[in-house]
Amino acid sequence: MISLALGKLEVDWGKNSFYSDHGALFQSNDFKPIPYYYAGDKWPEDDPIVEMEEGLAKPLCQVKDRLELLGYTLKSIEHSYEKLHQFHDMEEHPIPFSELKDALFKVDVSTVNGNYGDDFGPGEFVREEILERLALISEQHHYHNSDLKPDHWEIDLLLENFGANNGLRLLAENPLNLQLDVSWGFTPLIESGWATKENFTPGPSEMQRFLIVTEGSSDAKIIQKALELLRPHVSDFFKFVDMEEGYPFSGTGNLFRFTQGLVSIGIQNNVIILYDNDAEGVAKLAKTLELNLPINLRAIKLPQLADFEKFPTEGPTGESEANINRKAASIECYLDLAFGNLPSPIVRWSSYNSEANCYQGELLHKTQYMRTFLSFDEIPHNYDISKLNQVLESILNECIRIAETKQIESVVTR
Repeated sequence: MISLALGKLEVDWGKNSFYSDHGALFQSNDFKPIPYYYAGDKWPEDDPIVEMEEGLAKPLCQVKDRLELLGYTLKSIEHSYEKLHQFHDMEEHPIPFSELKDALFKVDVSTVNGNYGDDFGPGEFVREEILERLALISEQHHYHNSDLKPDHWEIDLLLENFGANNGLRLLAENPLNLQLDVSWGFTPLIESGWATKENFTPGPSEMQRFLIVTEGSSDAKIIQKALELLRPHVSDFFKFVDMEEGYPFSGTGNLFRFTQGLVSIGIQNNVIILYDNDAEGVAKLAKTLELNLPINLRAIKLPQLADFEKFPTEGPTGESEANINRKAASIECYLDLAFGNLPSPIVRWSSYNSEANCYQGELLHKTQYMRTFLSFDEIPHNYDISKLNQVLESILNECIRIAETKQIESVVTR
């Protein structure tokens, strides 16, 4: 047997060569001893025998973020739930999605004892083992398909086809469940010869990952480092252009032309095009959004922040405070510019951008700010990460929208 569980609650299971691949929920550092539950002589009356063997495990609070990047958002889950009703030809909804979500929200998985029976027919496992735990009532409904018995239990079979990822994401709505481990136990399959450890590779597939393409190499280096330090539990979802041989897309013009090329060839990979929050970036983003972008390609710019509305600047008329949003905010502006003995931040106005109808500015000493950040093995306690967090949230939100849209479309076309 092989099972995926939240605490002691099994959410998916398989046998021999028939099982689902849940590797995308985990990372390579998640291999660890996890509990396996075996039947004793008096099972299921007595507690199961527990043995610690190798598997993959990650807290649900981190798995939740990975599920969202795989497209399992509340919006896509509701869509999937509605499509299941249509697939089973149900006229009536036995339980509205809002009630199912509320019921799962109330589940404290830590109270589940893990004593399950076996040899259930379709829908029986949910009815006998899950519904009472979820405080749900299953009702009998007639099917239009005469081949199915009129006493078939709709919600039971519906939930058994609901999908482990959908269930985990809804269970993550309850804060009491977030620190419980999601574990994938596959050792019995390996020991019995049905699989090898290489069959259980953690991490997203190539088509589930996101290519982040920026205006310059410094943007890519800073964002990649920020993901490693601030979002390590999802950092493997992202990849960047190889910069060892020089960055090929420096400047907004090259980045725009690259985007045009991706659109023309119909690229299938997930791509985020990221412009700076400055005059050139704003102008090229507007042109990029006029392209017929596919669902797997999104273009954004660095977020506008209130911190940039009164920023030290200098130009032909001297020094003053000005709003550098949409005019001069490069990725370095989102670092902690007041950390340690770094130079005081100031933006120097340079050329006029006719497309944006404003002057373009540049942060002075930005290489020093960047090198300081890239030197960290971990973030110092007194380093301000608030602006970087907003950058990452902006990128993650766009990635989630891509994955969500693809997930919804996949349910329609299955």
